[in-house]
Amino acid sequence: MRLKVLACKVLTRELGFLSASCPNYLDITWLRQGYHDEPDRLRSILQECIDKIDSGDDPFSCGEHVGDFDAIVLGYGLCSNGICGVSSKRYPIVVPRAHDCVTLFLGSKERYREIFDKTGGGVFWYTPGWIENSLVPSEETYRKKLAAYTQKYGEENAEYLMEMEQKWMEDYSAVAYVEMPGIHYPDYRGYSRECAKFLGWDHREFSGDDTLLHDLIAGNWDEERFLIIPPGKTCEQSFKNDIIKVAD
Repeated sequence: MRLKVLACKVLTRELGFLSASCPNYLDITWLRQGYHDEPDRLRSILQECIDKIDSGDDPFSCGEHVGDFDAIVLGYGLCSNGICGVSSKRYPIVVPRAHDCVTLFLGSKERYREIFDKTGGGVFWYTPGWIENSLVPSEETYRKKLAAYTQKYGEENAEYLMEMEQKWMEDYSAVAYVEMPGIHYPDYRGYSRECAKFLGWDHREFSGDDTLLHDLIAGNWDEERFLIIPPGKTCEQSFKNDIIKVAD
């Protein structure tokens, strides 16, 4: 198959590794991490990309078969409903059944649910892609933000802003580092341990599972793990175990 992949940059190393041995032709466009915090913007950017793919005017594609795809694959989970509402006039869109990218790193929504139930939530997930492409909670992030706020608002106001901004962390108690199999990227386990120490959180490590990512680009799209959105249709949250469904 010929697949057009739109994926968050936090998956760069994992999807890059898997794509090297994938039998399908893959045309991958990477989108900046962080849009899940702005779901309306994520939806708008994804739709803009899809519209260009539909028209054959995708500036990121190359080769004589530009626009000639069997499907559009999204390297995203539900991501705060950021993928809900996107639609292709020309191609089916394939989406993994996942609330967010952590499911993609752990291999299934069931395993994610199992770990969530065991830990009671309150876990902030660290992967090489997250560490390299976002400001994960860390001493380095704290100092960078404090310096920026101090320069802009003064020392006293900066400290107050940091205190307010860090309040969301009260819901977290652990750093969880995911080690993916077979991928030889920089080992950030030491870095994640340092982050946990600085934050006063527990540190946990989990083995990753690339099965879901592998099957996403290999075209092994069973209904239990993937949703195929027909051309002209879109998806919405199902509020059930299957997470997403084709919208009526």
